[in-house]
Amino acid sequence: MSLIQARGFARLDFEEIKRVAALTGFDIRVHASKKRSCGPGCDYLAQDKRYCTLLLVRHIEHMLQERPHDVPQPALVWLDAARIAAREYADIERAMRPALHRVEGD
Repeated sequence: MSLIQARGFARLDFEEIKRVAALTGFDIRVHASKKRSCGPGCDYLAQDKRYCTLLLVRHIEHMLQERPHDVPQPALVWLDAARIAAREYADIERAMRPALHRVEGD
C-alpha cells in the first residue's frame, strides 16, 4: 500500500506550531487581533495553520536577527520544516495558477 506524502502546510502539525510559538513567546491571538480587514476575524485567523505558520516564521526570523541566543533549538528545527512547507505551498499555488485562470476566463 502506498502512502501519499503530505505537502505544503499539511506536513505541519498545528499542536507543534502552538508549542513552538509558546517556546518563542509568540502569541497568535495578539497578532490576529491586530489584523484589520473585512475578511475573517481573529478567532478564525488564530486557527488558520497557514496564517499562524507564516507569522511564526517571521517572528523566529526576527528573533534570529535581534536575539539569536534566545531562539530555542526546537524552534530552529521547526523553522527548517516550516520553510520547506511554505516553499512547497508556494510551488503548489504557482502550479495551480494556470488552471485557475482557465476556469475564471482570464
